[in-house]
Amino acid sequence: MQFVDNKKKSLSKEEKFIILIDKYICAEYKPEDDIFTYKLYLFFVGYHLKYFYSGNSYSSSTNNVDNIMQMFCGLFKCMKSNFISNLQNKEFLFLQLTALVDYIEGNQVRLEQVYVELKAQYEMKEINSRVTTACKPIKRKRL
Repeated sequence: MQFVDNKKKSLSKEEKFIILIDKYICAEYKPEDDIFTYKLYLFFVGYHLKYFYSGNSYSSSTNNVDNIMQMFCGLFKCMKSNFISNLQNKEFLFLQLTALVDYIEGNQVRLEQVYVELKAQYEMKEINSRVTTACKPIKRKRL
């Protein structure tokens, strides 16, 4: 069990994200879901905001959709054959990622606005949590 934990700790953010995407697609995909690709895009945006945005990884463009696509390319760079073989549904994963690229390409203006709105919500949440943490009263020990 400890070997598996050590292996997970040694994975890059991109590799961890690929594993999450694979699990998400396996758990959530339903053929009748018309907005699955949109939900997958939201998944990408959320991960980008939480793990890459603050560290300036994949954030070199002023166009946020470009930053998502940079992150997307970074994911593909770390998909080595031995890593891919461990994924549950690798063929279906590639199919869904291809569909995501097509979706992003066809809806750039709309998806840029979605990213901006989610980024504002994320930043507001971060500000609120910092203010809440900074304003917590210090509990005194009873004598």
